[in-house]
Amino acid sequence: MSNRVIDPGVTIKTYDILNCDVRKTKSRSSNIVSALTTSQSIPQSVITDDFVKKSEVPSYDVHQREAKRQRQLERSKSKGKNWYNMPAPELTEEKKNDLLAIQMRGGLYADKFFKKGNDTKGLPKYFQTGTVVDNPADFYRRIPKKDRKKTILEELYNDTKVKKFSKKRYTEIKETNRRRFSAMKHMKRLKNKKK
Repeated sequence: MSNRVIDPGVTIKTYDILNCDVRKTKSRSSNIVSALTTSQSIPQSVITDDFVKKSEVPSYDVHQREAKRQRQLERSKSKGKNWYNMPAPELTEEKKNDLLAIQMRGGLYADKFFKKGNDTKGLPKYFQTGTVVDNPADFYRRIPKKDRKKTILEELYNDTKVKKFSKKRYTEIKETNRRRFSAMKHMKRLKNKKK
């Protein structure tokens, strides 16, 4: 059997960078770095002049104030360990309207009382939303799929109890404002008659 050699079709040029005389130069590593940094020694090389700069490790000298600022930014991204690192979600227009509807829920229902909490001061920064999963045992008390809406505000628009109560409350407020306005008008008339 004869020895066969497979020709890959590629010619590889070798450069004699590593085989330098150690006695002639001070250190072998400085010779390699100087050979690598000069583009004349290796023509058409992938290695450029800033190769040594890229391979250097940057100094780890971070000032205390900068480190404190970075820690504060990291802490502000989530609620904390006690709240299982709840993230601060992006506040879109739909979520903002839903949060406002939840805050004003006391004026939506006649038969329910909601205690005022800390959430009345402004919109919360950290919150989560989810969907309620139906229990198969409560099949006949569930909300049908055609009545389910995408946001809380859309559900409130289509809720008949809320519509009825808000319409009744609106007419009451209009009536009190009308009475107050007519009383003020009457007082002005009386005041003008005295003069």
